[in-house]
Amino acid sequence: CRARPQPQQPVEEPEAEMSKGPAPSAGGLWTTKRDGEVKLRMDQSGIGSETPITVHDLFLATVEKYGHLPALASKKQGRWFKLTFRQYYEECRKTAKSFLKLGLGRVHRVCILGFNSLEWFLADVGAIFAG
Repeated sequence: CRARPQPQQPVEEPEAEMSKGPAPSAGGLWTTKRDGEVKLRMDQSGIGSETPITVHDLFLATVEKYGHLPALASKKQGRWFKLTFRQYYEECRKTAKSFLKLGLGRVHRVCILGFNSLEWFLADVGAIFAG
């Protein structure tokens, strides 16, 4: 004789509407809200215990340390073009400002279609910088 499964209590789903106010405070390890915040998992030791930093902060630290060295190279019409880390950073900032001027806002998305190229990387990091 099989036991019948007990009916489960309905689970209240979070609202699907976009919040116009500030993001809710970080409370859990996950969220279904696109503008929600989550608590970071931190370890007591090892790499998981390091203070988190943003992509922008990591890029700036790299520019300070390796700014004069080549970061990217691309070939166009048989000629190689190289960007140093400092030039790469400045071009990404310009791209971010362009996205913002075009109306990119908080929790908006950018879709980049194409093969790996200098422009693809500028758009990718520029979108991250724009927030």
